[in-house]
Amino acid sequence: MKKRLVILLAGLLTVLSMGFGLAQFSDVPAGHWAKEAVEALAAKGLVIGFPDGTFRGNETLTRYEAALIIYRLLQMIEAELKAKGESPTMKALSEEDLQALRNAIQELASELAALGVRVSALEDNAATKDDIARLEAMIQELKAQPMPEPGMDQAALQELMDRVEAASIAADTALAQAQQLAEQLEALSQEVEGVKGDVSALQTQVEANAGAIQALNELAILLNQDVLTLQDRVTALEKGLAELQGVSFEEFATKEDVAAVQEFAAALRSDLVKLADRVGALEGKTGELEKKVATLERNAFTISGRLSLSYYQYYKTGAAQAFDVDRLFSSNFSSGDSNGNGLVVDEPDLGPNDTEGATTATLRLKLQTKGLDAKSTPGGYNTYPGLVQFSLTGSWTNPSASASVAPNLVVDKVSTTLNVAQGQTLSFTFGRTVRTKFTEYVFDNDAVSRGPGLVASLNPGLLGAQITAVYGSKGGANGDNLYFYGARATLKPLDTLTLGLSAVREATPGSSGTTVFGLDGSLALGPFSLSGEYFSSSPSNASGYYVMASGGLGIFNLKANYRNIGAINANTQLSGDAEKGENNAPFHSDQVGYGGEATVSLGILSLGGYYDTYTGTGARTAYGVNGTVTLGALSLRAYYDAADKGNDGTLDDSASSEKAGPANYSASEFNYTQYGATLSHDGSKPEALIRNLNFTASVNVRPQIASGPGTDIAVYGDYSGSFGILNAKLLGRYHSYTLQGSAAGSYSTLKGGIQASTQALALPLAPSLFGEFVTRQTNGGTANNAETKYAFGVKLNEFLFKNSSLEVKYGAYQGSNISNVLLGSDEKAWDPSVDHIYDTKVNAGGIEGSITGLYVSWTYWDLVLSWGQFQVDNNGTFTTNASAFKIAYTVSF
Repeated sequence: MKKRLVILLAGLLTVLSMGFGLAQFSDVPAGHWAKEAVEALAAKGLVIGFPDGTFRGNETLTRYEAALIIYRLLQMIEAELKAKGESPTMKALSEEDLQALRNAIQELASELAALGVRVSALEDNAATKDDIARLEAMIQELKAQPMPEPGMDQAALQELMDRVEAASIAADTALAQAQQLAEQLEALSQEVEGVKGDVSALQTQVEANAGAIQALNELAILLNQDVLTLQDRVTALEKGLAELQGVSFEEFATKEDVAAVQEFAAALRSDLVKLADRVGALEGKTGELEKKVATLERNAFTISGRLSLSYYQYYKTGAAQAFDVDRLFSSNFSSGDSNGNGLVVDEPDLGPNDTEGATTATLRLKLQTKGLDAKSTPGGYNTYPGLVQFSLTGSWTNPSASASVAPNLVVDKVSTTLNVAQGQTLSFTFGRTVRTKFTEYVFDNDAVSRGPGLVASLNPGLLGAQITAVYGSKGGANGDNLYFYGARATLKPLDTLTLGLSAVREATPGSSGTTVFGLDGSLALGPFSLSGEYFSSSPSNASGYYVMASGGLGIFNLKANYRNIGAINANTQLSGDAEKGENNAPFHSDQVGYGGEATVSLGILSLGGYYDTYTGTGARTAYGVNGTVTLGALSLRAYYDAADKGNDGTLDDSASSEKAGPANYSASEFNYTQYGATLSHDGSKPEALIRNLNFTASVNVRPQIASGPGTDIAVYGDYSGSFGILNAKLLGRYHSYTLQGSAAGSYSTLKGGIQASTQALALPLAPSLFGEFVTRQTNGGTANNAETKYAFGVKLNEFLFKNSSLEVKYGAYQGSNISNVLLGSDEKAWDPSVDHIYDTKVNAGGIEGSITGLYVSWTYWDLVLSWGQFQVDNNGTFTTNASAFKIAYTVSF
């Protein structure tokens, strides 16, 4: 039993010595017989050195230090067992194992006693300090003697002196080791006596406490470890004494034991190597899987769409009129925003013809990719990550069995970036739309595509250069045979300096067409920046240039410009953005002028002013000052603006703005001669006086109106909040416009409304209620305008069974002196900043009419059954009574 414990413990110590990095101690000499074990245990964290970097291997091991080493060792063993999926808790020992453990401890005690006897014998046989002192005195005496006479054996004498010196050193070392060993044997003997008592106490608890037996077994292992350590040290001492006195000692471990330990350690090392190889292989496979997942995500192919099934019946009496019901309430009969203008009230939902039981099935399907990877052909030598993105879209309604149904292939984008050389990239986009811009005045087509084609961009990696080339056909295959091609090059030799050169031509084959050329640049000098551009278009000779500067010094910010813009337009500049009203050029066509503005910030107060003048089309001068005070959510702004149309020195009511308009670089805004103030409160800010309360009060005076000064006063706002189970929104507006000397041009508006709804009530069927009412009344010198809209209803959120709801609501809209009863022209019912609700007429005559409706709808998941009864009075002349029924089932995927 003892030998088995010794072998296992030796194997464990061998495993612990296989650290990846060994700790170093300054006082453990190289070649010391225990150096490897000390460094391995330190690397494992089982033992640590002293703060000065020493190990102090000759000092006595206390019971506290032994307990700490045991605790660290147990933690390491438990972690390794858990990693292998084995239980770290030792099961209860059998009586046979317990008896074997007791015998092993008795043998350990006997062996310790024998070791003590052997050490005593060694000490008796070892040279005493007095003997060593006498020997050293003799050596010194020999050294002090004069050199021998010639003829004596000098070599023999030197050898004798060396042996005496070595014997002195060996004797001193042996004596120190013997004394230290005696002290440690005495301490260990006392610990063994303590262990005997512990074993006796633990023996009575074997059956009830397996954990205590485990602790006893671990303590026995520690004692075996101590014995092995002492055996090694005694063996080393015996070898040292043998060199001095020729004393021989018996071996404490057989060659077979050593071989078994070495074999066990080699097997463990092999297992660790295999385990490391398997971990490395798994890590490699994990990395490969991550790359594959990233590729799959990048090349993802998605399918989305909607399946709609409906049964629709519509019946009317009276006039055959198509009308909208979205102004009353949301319903299953709404046609939505089918024309894509952002409104739903300007399109008819019902009528004009009767429909008898029409069944419709519509499938909308979209198969779409993300950026797909590709390889070049032939050979596949080059790869193109995310080269192409496309989609397949289709919509089918009631397709017949013989109908040829094919999806639409839409190539959304083909683009990529290639690394052609170190620090050099080539990017290109190819497709049905080419959206790119050289400058604001040369080939500005980033919002509205000029047509299908190719855009390529090269970064040569020199002086921050960028070269862009375009080629394509205007409007695509529309028969005009207009083709464009051009290039732009930019240089950025400094981080603060950019220079650009642009040239583009558009023409039909064989014609001169239109050519636009341009130079531009920008420079930053600390807080100041300077930018400018020159452009010329032929054969129209439409050219121009401008320079703009801006900067800030502390609380001051300044802007200035000078421009000389010729008679340009969308065609002369080859700009689809200008043609479609998406141009953002800083100055409109045909003007020569300059301007500037300045602002200063003084805490809560900011002040500003501007001056601008130009000659040419719409010549005018404008200037003004303004100031704003901000206190939390409150802000107060006051302003004065002056406009001199024609630069004749006389102020006018209005003049064209200096900014480019949305189409063909023409003016679309106006500057007024006016003054006024605006006070506002933002209820969304944390500093709001009342959360969710927004209001504005403003006064504006235009003194240069021909019929007399015009005064515009408006006070409006809204508030939304929750009050228990009730959610509500209130709005109000008062607007007065007075035109002195023209009663017909004066008017006033009152507008107010409330929306309220409840949460589902804790009642049978979980009902919730809603209601809304909004009205506006405009009284004017020409005509009074009025609009009123209201609706209310109840919804049973748990009707009959789960996920089933029933909704009933009634609504009405009535207008006086409006443009249209059948359709609306705008959606501003719940916007307090404007006068109207659904019709924009103010202070002007029109027609009267109304539309009312009752709506009942049952919903179960995606199935909706709806019935509605409506009545339309179109100016008292045409009346329509209509009823509709619809079953709809819609599934999105």
